[in-house]
Amino acid sequence: MKIVSDNSELKKSNYNIATIGYFDGIHIGHKKILKELVSQAKKNNGQSILVTFWPHPRTVLHKNTSVDLLLSEEDKHLLLEEFGVDVIYLIEFTKKFSKVTADTFINDILINKLHVDKLIIGYNHNFGFNREGNYSYLKKNSDKYGFDIQEVKKEEIDKTLKVSSTSIREKVKNGEFSLANKMLGYKFYLDGIVEKGDGIGKTIDFPTANITSPDLSKILPGDGVYAANVYIDKENLLGMVNIGFRPTVKGKDRRIELHIFNFSRNIYGKNLRIIFDSKIRDEKMFKNIKDLKKQLEKDKIESIKLLNNEKIRN
Repeated sequence: MKIVSDNSELKKSNYNIATIGYFDGIHIGHKKILKELVSQAKKNNGQSILVTFWPHPRTVLHKNTSVDLLLSEEDKHLLLEEFGVDVIYLIEFTKKFSKVTADTFINDILINKLHVDKLIIGYNHNFGFNREGNYSYLKKNSDKYGFDIQEVKKEEIDKTLKVSSTSIREKVKNGEFSLANKMLGYKFYLDGIVEKGDGIGKTIDFPTANITSPDLSKILPGDGVYAANVYIDKENLLGMVNIGFRPTVKGKDRRIELHIFNFSRNIYGKNLRIIFDSKIRDEKMFKNIKDLKKQLEKDKIESIKLLNNEKIRN
């Protein structure tokens, strides 16, 4: 797979087939489109092209707005490569670019630079100034543009769920991982590095690893306590995660703290992956450390029960 910048022109192959979108999370809707894209490119001995953007359009269109992403750019590119996409055509999304009309985008990018023979888009995808470009617009002007168009319909993805990256982000924030995972088609995860913390957990028999995510744009679940699977060097461990400000100990900054059950090894500096299973409770302030410890003991029992049930289901 190659990544090409938006000032480049692609060589014409036997068959250039493209799709457009940010594709955050690469959820089941994206996968349906990508499956069509890659299989049709192979069938016609051509190349599959994903036209995508950086940074996220919403951060440019709405000042002082950030978008918490489901996947890092690196992970997204790895998944796209695994899927068999040949070319990522990466467009820098700027205020100036946001004013480009659908017609100009189609002519300048899709026709003159990418030489597309076919475009596949999702049923809810819009592009161009004021979001004027969509499947209906393309269909109406198909004779003018001279390439084939295919729409991936909602019912082809899921008949009951409205699958979108925005909806999945909402589910992750709320700790609704079973729904988020169903829409993603894989389990939501967070990669991080273990750093030294305050050591308070150790004094109440709940030692924690402070986790720092290398990608600050990665979405985090809301403040609370979660049951989770943890992977360190391919070893699967069980634990629970607290995300929040630790009000009982007068914490000042938001942290991700991981307690691994029946575990005592030194893992400072290690990379690990957390796969969130279930939300146990919201973060709350306790009267004292003793009350906090009692609650953590209950949280541990509940977490083990949920994680063992998950093992049985799988």
